[in-house]
Amino acid sequence: MKLSMWMIANRLSALDPELHIKDQAPIILRSARRAYATNCVQVFQVGKDVICNGEGNYLRLKDMSASQAFEIIQCVFDFYDDWNTDIVEAVNQMDYQQVIDESWHIFHNPVLLLDANYKALAMSAQYGEDDIGEEWKHLSEYGYLSAAGFGCLRDASLSREGGWTDGVVMIHGENGPLGMNWMNVPLVDGGTLLGWLNVLEFERKFNTGDVQLLTHLRSLLAPSLSRLNERNSRFTSRNVFWEMIQRKWVSPNSLERQLDYMGWKREDPYRVFVFAREGDDAGTQMRLIRNLIARYMPQASVNRSGDEVIVIANETQLTENQVREASADVLRQREIRVGVSLRVAAIDDLYAGYCQAKAALKYGAKDSKELYYYHFYDYAINFIIESGDPEETVKACQPDVVRLWAEKDEKGGRMEILKSYLENERSLVNTANALFIHRNTLVYRLRKITEELEGNLDEEYTRDYMKLSIRVLELYMKEA
Repeated sequence: MKLSMWMIANRLSALDPELHIKDQAPIILRSARRAYATNCVQVFQVGKDVICNGEGNYLRLKDMSASQAFEIIQCVFDFYDDWNTDIVEAVNQMDYQQVIDESWHIFHNPVLLLDANYKALAMSAQYGEDDIGEEWKHLSEYGYLSAAGFGCLRDASLSREGGWTDGVVMIHGENGPLGMNWMNVPLVDGGTLLGWLNVLEFERKFNTGDVQLLTHLRSLLAPSLSRLNERNSRFTSRNVFWEMIQRKWVSPNSLERQLDYMGWKREDPYRVFVFAREGDDAGTQMRLIRNLIARYMPQASVNRSGDEVIVIANETQLTENQVREASADVLRQREIRVGVSLRVAAIDDLYAGYCQAKAALKYGAKDSKELYYYHFYDYAINFIIESGDPEETVKACQPDVVRLWAEKDEKGGRMEILKSYLENERSLVNTANALFIHRNTLVYRLRKITEELEGNLDEEYTRDYMKLSIRVLELYMKEA
């Protein structure tokens, strides 16, 4: 294993060496030598001291013979070789606790491995629950980062160019929720985020050697976690919202935790967007799109599956218009099509939103217009007619009708007025007669109703959609 002078210096800290090492001393050193050799540490006597010179970066060991220093430096190389062999074996066996425990011997600081959902896969066993700080205690007790810790790591890991940072990030957390400085590096393979590797600055200060070793560990762990993601369904690089749109069961605790991370509430309104592209380079393009969306819309939950990117937006934080404006130019340039769901009433309806967004893409592809943005509203009648799932059919009903239906008015209420008005082809006289109310009373009530409608009653499609939705709800309620 090749070393840098910083990595060597960290092993010799107990000897209190005098350091003359540049910040970016490279990892090029292969072994110790008594005479100069390229990419080796030359060990030679200077008075009572010894100089250990690694291609211009050197350290001075005081009151020591060159023979003693040579043996010490060579032992450092042997130590790292043995450590690396053990780490590679543990990584291949997917024994991540062993990887983290062995890594303590090179960092002499707490080491933490998280999955993509901020769950602790492994923590340094050298420390107890109460030994470090509140965030470590929270991780030890609950197995997940706190919501505040999540925010710190997520914000630090997003790059300015889009996607996750390529290198190690220093998080200065002494005065923040983390309580101390952290080194953090995202574990990414093939564009998929698989987790985070962290070291906490608890016992000794960080330096370049720590960054170099953390980068080396990342190169070993990321491919291993990718293989685990493929083999083991219990490990996933996607969050609980992804599981929900796949109609998989998620534990209430996991859902509440993820909502807490995002600053969302279960009963908030949500909307689902499916970004898709066809062609031989679709997978590569969608990895890029996923990263760009994560950059432009950090409030959203973004997952990629094959040639699709699925965006879940909480409409209290990110409206449909904001999503559309943020993505418009990029989508046109890259020939991406977007299917957009209706607003779903709560997080539990994400699957319905996903089905609607997918349906919008399917129907929109048949549209003769040259569009890139397809809204389910425009194809909802087709979906209701063709759908064989009563529950999804009800959730596809026109939003104004659903809202008025939920008011559960008595006869003569707002839902009954709208239904009669549509059935009578918007004739005020016929509607008033059907409801046995005065025309002026009807006009007043209709004005109040129409002021709150999102749909436009002057559009024939909206009127047909409303009438069909009322019929669906009547049938569904009768069955219920």
